[in-house]
Amino acid sequence: MTTRTTRAKWTRKSILDKLRAKIAKSEPLVLGGAGVGLVAKAIDKAGIDVIMAYNTGPFRMDGHGSLSGYLAYGDANQITIDLAMSILPAVTNTPVIAGIGAADPRRDPIALIDIMLELGYSGITNVPTAGLYDGNFRQQIDGTNLGYPREIELIAACNEKDVFTVAYVFSPEEAAAMTKAGADVIGAHVGLTTGGMIGSPAALKTEDACAAIQEMTAAAREINPDVIVVAHGGPFEDPKSVQCAYQLTDVDGYLGASGIERLPVEKALSDIVAQYRNLEMPRTRKKV
Repeated sequence: MTTRTTRAKWTRKSILDKLRAKIAKSEPLVLGGAGVGLVAKAIDKAGIDVIMAYNTGPFRMDGHGSLSGYLAYGDANQITIDLAMSILPAVTNTPVIAGIGAADPRRDPIALIDIMLELGYSGITNVPTAGLYDGNFRQQIDGTNLGYPREIELIAACNEKDVFTVAYVFSPEEAAAMTKAGADVIGAHVGLTTGGMIGSPAALKTEDACAAIQEMTAAAREINPDVIVVAHGGPFEDPKSVQCAYQLTDVDGYLGASGIERLPVEKALSDIVAQYRNLEMPRTRKKV
């Protein structure tokens, strides 16, 4: 196992100890994305367990759909590198995990792991991920060394370096592969989050999403019974919907991006503007 010296505040062991202590007390884990420093500061103060920083966040917080980060409108890894300057100084109590686009044709993903840790990130996740693609395009990127197999290699390299990882998976097969690679947390992804101004217009029904998550959970736990699994995406956009996931699956918690940083902000801002708009004026302005 490779030893390392980094600026990361949290080690793999310290993060896992923190998460497993909560699981032992039957407390749900909460992981959340942050695409801007104010969100990172707020959720850090609120006691979130892990903060995720990756290229879709800034697009989301600029008012664009999360899938903007999956199109050729920015340098995904450079965005995450730059995001360190906004996110890390705002956080004092929480490990921050960096997304790496493992198939970046201009960068060595193994070198990127060290770069992210040196910046102060405490772990790695596979974002942007080819797992959101399907059909012919997915077959072609996987077949030309630009797809999901590269992400499995990334997680395996992190495991070898003793770096904490969260792996997004989209099928039981991917859940098993990422668990074999040594992922610490499996993010069972059921598609783009619904709701709000820029959410997906359609998603799996909650019951179907739970069934898909449970299949991924079972596949991962068949490899490692102790692997941590969290629900992400699709219809799971608020506490009420996430409660359904807790009742119908064996996940350990929730990983929210839109569900943590976008939808609550949209609602809060809409509500406060409406409240200001509805204030009563005690007098009319005198005409000059």
